[in-house]
Parts: sequence; structure tokens; C-alpha cells
Amino acid sequence: MPQFVNFGGFQQFGNFFQPIQNAFQPFNNNVVQPFMQGVMHMFGMEDHGNTTPKPKFKDDGTESPQSTGKDELFPRDCGRDTEKGTGKLCFPDGQLCQDRVNKAGVHQFGRHYYYFSWLDSDFRTANTKWSWFNARNYCRKRCMDLVSFETQQEYDYIKGFIDPSVPYFWTSGRLCDFDGCDRPDLFPKNINGWFWSANQVPMPPTNGSRFQDWSPTGGFRPPRRQPDNREEVQLHGETESCMAVLNNYYGDGIKWHDVACNHEKPIICEDVDGHLNFARQTFPNLRIP
Repeated sequence: MPQFVNFGGFQQFGNFFQPIQNAFQPFNNNVVQPFMQGVMHMFGMEDHGNTTPKPKFKDDGTESPQSTGKDELFPRDCGRDTEKGTGKLCFPDGQLCQDRVNKAGVHQFGRHYYYFSWLDSDFRTANTKWSWFNARNYCRKRCMDLVSFETQQEYDYIKGFIDPSVPYFWTSGRLCDFDGCDRPDLFPKNINGWFWSANQVPMPPTNGSRFQDWSPTGGFRPPRRQPDNREEVQLHGETESCMAVLNNYYGDGIKWHDVACNHEKPIICEDVDGHLNFARQTFPNLRIP
């Protein structure tokens, strides 16, 4: 197991999502190992019937952790170049991790800080939308990740920031539909195959009684309960492998929907303990809250 697993927060979850854990091996001592083939699918680079294949996703890793304080919407040392089909995962930036608590749009709930992009005081940032992968990288730069809803209380708190001006936003919810996700207990995928990618915690069954808020409707007619993978099934587009919260988009209130990962949306970032611990150990001269 690579040394880097503490950064991703994988260790406490054992082998539950071993395929995903293995996907983060670019951050071991070699740093430049490419992602496994399954993660190419994870980031939406697969071909869906197009005559011209899309470029393959290859991750060559951010070369080293940094503490620059450069707050870029699309960091130049990591992120995804959709034209070239290449990308890099972001290490936390020590200075951005330290400064995150003073960033406009940040609020605290319990032990975690949350960043709401549309509440940023910078007009350009407040109006920026990210694809799911680039959104995660923007959050990771500041020791955060896309938000995960593991309790009703946390979810209710977040919903308090949603008004009619916020039509949707990304979460870290992800469908395990790439190579290595063929375990029997993950089937059927649309029910048992979802997890919070920020901390590798499995999400409850989408049709169960445990806490979840999947919408009972969507774009299909007659309506189908979410997740419905409508974009691929009906429109022959991308697989709806990422989870967003939509604000009454289908007259259903604030609800969870599966969405293709290449769509662009505002974001909510949430502290990740593993990222924070990694940054504190890597940058001991900084006081990272």
C-alpha cells in the first residue's frame, strides 16, 4: 500500500473500495505512475459510440506538494485538459489550506469548514462553474473535497444556503462503474454502487430507508426515480456517474440527481481530515486549522 493513502483518507476504510484506493497510487514515491484504466472511465474519458475515439486519460501526478498560496480557479499544475485528455491530481497547497478559514464564502458546521463558491466575494469566482473532476481539484488545493452528506443534520445545514439563485451544485457522490467495481455486493449498480468519493464511504442503497434524498422524478416521461442515467439511456450521451443536488429543477424541491461528470456547476467544498493531516505533516511551519 503506498505511503500516500493517509492523504486520501483511505486507511480507515480497509479494502472496501480497494480499486479506488489503488487508483491513487500516482501519489506514492514514484509520483509519475499513470492512473489505472478504470479511472479513465471514472473521469468520463470513455467513448460512447462516437466514431472518433476520445483521447485516453493519463495522470502523471503533481510533482510535489507546494505552499504557494496561488488561488487559481483551474490550477496550472493540476486539473484536466479536455483537449489533450490529460490531467493531474492536486496535492494540497499548504498556504491555501491555512488560509481557507478566512476565504469569503466559508462557513463552519461542527468540526468542518465548508466553502460555497457562489458566496465568494470575488465576482469571477462566484460565477465560475467546474466539471466534477476539476471541482474536486479546486477543493483539494485547500485541503478540502466536494461535499459529502452523511447525516441529515449536515444536509439540512447545507440546504439553508440554497436559494432560487442556486440551481444546482456538485457533491462528491460517485457511481462505482469503472474497472474493479465488479463485486457482487455493488450490484445492481444504480442501487448499491454509489459512494462518497471524498472519504470513500459507501452511500446507502438508493431505494432504502437509510438517510438519502434521491429525487422521485427527473427528465424521463413518465418520471423515473433517481438515479436514472437518463443522459446515456435516452440521449445516448455520457453516463450519469456523478451526483449533484438540483434545486427544484423538475419541480421536486432540493433533491439528489445523477448527472454526467462533464457538466459544469457551482461547488461546495468540505474539509477532509486526511488532507489536513497530510498538509500539517508536510508543512510543519504553517499553522493549519
